[in-house]
Amino acid sequence: MANVNRHIAGDPKCIGVNVLSAVTVELGDLMFLDNTDDLRNDGSSTANNNAYPFEYFRISGASLELNKGAVKSRFLGVAMDDKDGIGGGIDRNMSIAISGQFEFDLKPAKTVNIDDYFGASGTTSASDLFNQKVMKSSDSDNALGYFQERKVHAQKAWVWIKPAFGAYEQI
Repeated sequence: MANVNRHIAGDPKCIGVNVLSAVTVELGDLMFLDNTDDLRNDGSSTANNNAYPFEYFRISGASLELNKGAVKSRFLGVAMDDKDGIGGGIDRNMSIAISGQFEFDLKPAKTVNIDDYFGASGTTSASDLFNQKVMKSSDSDNALGYFQERKVHAQKAWVWIKPAFGAYEQI
């Protein structure tokens, strides 16, 4: 799913956020802000206020459900740019969309309705979050936004993002 332009409609209102040189980001990745100690590396990281794709989010001993809930309050938006993790030691500002409508893969496929919540998806075997897949959620505590279309057994669906930062009303 590398480098998929997921933006469908609406003004993405991009912001520039620093990403460390060793971090790979693909166009369309869901991104979080590392603003609290112990959000990465199984809880052994120091907050550095840089952006990371969701796959880096893993708090110590947390289950997949706890990671999905905790990432909501650090959700930045969707990467509108890409960079490889071989930056020669040079950090880079990247464009992150904090508003707009996007199309994401659903994991697992579900029937979705307009205004149903969507949240982060991941693998229960390792409690890891996916960078470019979302899931239907009935819990507003895990919601990253809303579905924008009705689909039956959808493998992809349009969503409206509601990041934790920005001038927009949060869920």
